[in-house]
Amino acid sequence: MANKENELTCPEEVQAIHYNDNCVFPVNSVAEAGSKMAGPGNKCSDYFTELSKDHDAMTHVLFGRKLRLNVALTLWRRNASELVAYLIRIEDTGVLLDCLPVITKNLQDEVPCISLGCCVDLLPQVKTILASKYEEHLIVGLHWIQSVIKKWWPELSTNSNSLQDSCSEDRNLQVMKQQLKELWEEGPRLSLVPGTTGEMAKAIESYLLQLH
Repeated sequence: MANKENELTCPEEVQAIHYNDNCVFPVNSVAEAGSKMAGPGNKCSDYFTELSKDHDAMTHVLFGRKLRLNVALTLWRRNASELVAYLIRIEDTGVLLDCLPVITKNLQDEVPCISLGCCVDLLPQVKTILASKYEEHLIVGLHWIQSVIKKWWPELSTNSNSLQDSCSEDRNLQVMKQQLKELWEEGPRLSLVPGTTGEMAKAIESYLLQLH
C-alpha cells in the first residue's frame, strides 16, 4: 500500500512542481520590488558621495595647513619678527595655535628672539584664541600672555609717567599695558572657568590688578 500511495502522490507532486515552474510574477510586483531596492540604494550612494566630498575637503585643509606650517618654520629659522608678520597676515587660527607654543617657549628662555614689539602686534591675534570655546585653545593663549607678563613684568609694573615717550620700547610697554588691561576688562569670564583655565586666568589677573 505504501508503494501505491507513493505512486498516487508522485504525479500530484510533479504537477505541483510544474505549476510552480510555470508561475510568472506580475510585472507590477517586480517593478515595485525594484523601486523599493532603488530607494535605499540611492540613499547609500548619496551618503558615500557626501562622505567622499568631506574627505576631499579635509585633505585640502590639511594640505594647506602643512604648506603654511612649512612657511612658518622657514620664517622662524630666519627671523622671528617675519614669522609674527606672517601669522598676522594669514589670519589662520589653526596655524597660530600650532606656532604659539614655540613662541611661548622662546619667551621663557634667557635669550629670547621675540621682541616686545612683536608681542604687541601679536596680541590681537591671541585675543581671538581667548574667545574660543575649547579649553586647549584657551590654555595656549593664556600660557602666551603669562609668559609675556613675566618676561616684561619689571618694565610693565613701572609707573607709566616714568616712561619716556621718545623710546620705542617704552611706547610698546605702554601699548602692551593698555591692551592687557582692556583684554581683561572685556573677558574676566575666564577666571570663572573651572580647572586649569580658571587657575591660569586668576594668576594673570593677580598681575594685571597691580598695573597702574
